[in-house]
Amino acid sequence: MKKYTLIPALALAVGAISFSSIPVASASFGTGIGVSFPTSGSHSSEIVPSYAAFSFDKIVEELTVEEKHGRLIMELKVTNDGASDYSIAHRDGQVYDFAILDKNGKTLYKWSDGMAFTQALTSSTVAAHKSEIYKAELDRKAYRKIKDDGVLVTAWLVDTPYKITTRMPTKVGNSTPVTLHGGIIIGNGPWYDD
Repeated sequence: MKKYTLIPALALAVGAISFSSIPVASASFGTGIGVSFPTSGSHSSEIVPSYAAFSFDKIVEELTVEEKHGRLIMELKVTNDGASDYSIAHRDGQVYDFAILDKNGKTLYKWSDGMAFTQALTSSTVAAHKSEIYKAELDRKAYRKIKDDGVLVTAWLVDTPYKITTRMPTKVGNSTPVTLHGGIIIGNGPWYDD
């Protein structure tokens, strides 16, 4: 005759101190249910900016994205560490662009959408041993519309083969909550063997 076993597991974690009680048993075929939820603790969080960089030849491109006062600020910094100027020929008056993408790669926002640029051939230059900074900003209203769906921010100098991408600013919590975790395993087949 087979025995059926009920294995309760309860772990209460307080700060860095952890108590747990998990009996070792064997049972037969089974299934499990687990639940975790905060029971108390202080919660505070901050929005952490994101950053990405890469370099080619003597050029360094850096992308910084941060949330400030409900607005999203994107900055592309291009630094020329070389001894000669870095010049780019453009098909029109647009020099740079920014885009925000969702988890599927769909464009939620593009800085240049709705803008008009001169249709004449132009060029841009980053002087030797200098930097140029290109910025875009979403106001509170526009940012609020895409904030929950935006995953990646991409920036690039137009008419170059290089694009740089980083994640959207991330909320990071600064708390150690008390957590209650419980599990129930019921069964009548091999589940756990020591």
